[in-house]
Amino acid sequence: MNPRILIFGQPFNDFSGGGITLTNLFKGWEKGSIAVAFIGHGLYNVTTEICDIVYQLGGEEHKWIFPFNIIQRKFPSGIKTFDPKTPVPYNFIQTGLRYKLVNRYFYPFLTWIGIFHTASKLSLSDKLKDWLKEYNPEILYLQVSTREEIIFSLDLIGYLKIPSVIHMMDDWPMTISNKGIFKKYWHNRIDREFRILLDHVDLHLSISSAMSEEYLKRYDKEFVAFHNPIETTSWLPFSKKDFTLRDEYVSILYSGRIGMGITESIYEVADAIDSLNEMNFKIRLRIQTPTKDERILNPLRKYKCVVINPFAELDQLPGIFSRADLLLLANDFSVQGLDFLRFSMPTKASEYMISGTPILVYSPEETAVSRFFIQNECGYCITRQDKNEIMKAIQFLLEHDNYRAKLSSRAINLARSKFSASKVREEFQGLLTKQLSQKGSHKVSHEGSKKVDKQ
Repeated sequence: MNPRILIFGQPFNDFSGGGITLTNLFKGWEKGSIAVAFIGHGLYNVTTEICDIVYQLGGEEHKWIFPFNIIQRKFPSGIKTFDPKTPVPYNFIQTGLRYKLVNRYFYPFLTWIGIFHTASKLSLSDKLKDWLKEYNPEILYLQVSTREEIIFSLDLIGYLKIPSVIHMMDDWPMTISNKGIFKKYWHNRIDREFRILLDHVDLHLSISSAMSEEYLKRYDKEFVAFHNPIETTSWLPFSKKDFTLRDEYVSILYSGRIGMGITESIYEVADAIDSLNEMNFKIRLRIQTPTKDERILNPLRKYKCVVINPFAELDQLPGIFSRADLLLLANDFSVQGLDFLRFSMPTKASEYMISGTPILVYSPEETAVSRFFIQNECGYCITRQDKNEIMKAIQFLLEHDNYRAKLSSRAINLARSKFSASKVREEFQGLLTKQLSQKGSHKVSHEGSKKVDKQ
């Protein structure tokens, strides 16, 4: 029997990197022994295949200061039920006037004037404590990315007194406060609070080896890298075997979110492809994304080569990926984009690799994704922000079938050995379970430990 685990900071879903990674890492864990606690406004498009016990942190736990408590949407506290037979519209939260007003104006305004990180807070309500006593978790798993989540995680650790695990998806500590008139103050303060959390956590996990190396230097903590694993048996039957360009148009596919750290790079590739098409190439850049923000999509539609693909279910992706001629991984070259994604490995990277479709990487040299693909020679990497370099890379790849086949073979073999779900999942779940036997051996004492000012 698996130990009972409580996940805070990330629900299970099939569109975000954290949600997909959770699904693939926890598959096979007994359903009754896994539960999620998360803020109400983030519980959309939740999948229940792996976990159907979800405590919604609502009005009794999540409180906004005046006057924001008047305008914020209210959520009830307690167990939330989901009917898988009537799923909500995909990523509906990104549409509508409310979403636009809150995310384009309200949150940026709070950030600029320096009160975003104190505008709301999470606390352990009596109702939540009663549920925690009933569920009786044995391990606490954390994916956090905000100040209030850092502080609440410390509260959970102190209250539950069970082994705790933190899993970092992106280097958000470097970008959590990079705007506004008090950005330096908040950066330093949140850095101190995050370090306190790391001192209290028993097991530290990262999304890449590059992140583990950096965090050992920065935080003096050993982080074990766990990337999104893949079900090789679901992907291998679709893996590309024929590298002849047969269709009228060459198809280059970008799949995944477009937003923080991944926007300008997509535009730059589209611009380069339009220029190639003016030289009698016939190339289409297909975009498969859950992003609904028209501020991002409308500029993309201005490029003649761009085709926005319709929504696809996860089980359709192996076929979609393998039918493309090239797959694109892109990260922005801006300072902000580099800070956020420097140590991240995209969730889709392992899926790209197992598909067998040759991968074109357009990302700064110092990013984890470029380092990985360069070191393993399993993708063609462009590490300079240069339109001509993009054009040359695409032209080279399209003219050399044998080289594309070589990249494909290397990527498939590496994905099978490094990211196979059966292997990675066993290591991950075993490492979590192992924490129970080590409880108390290296946990920081709460008596006399550093305190966090919650104001």
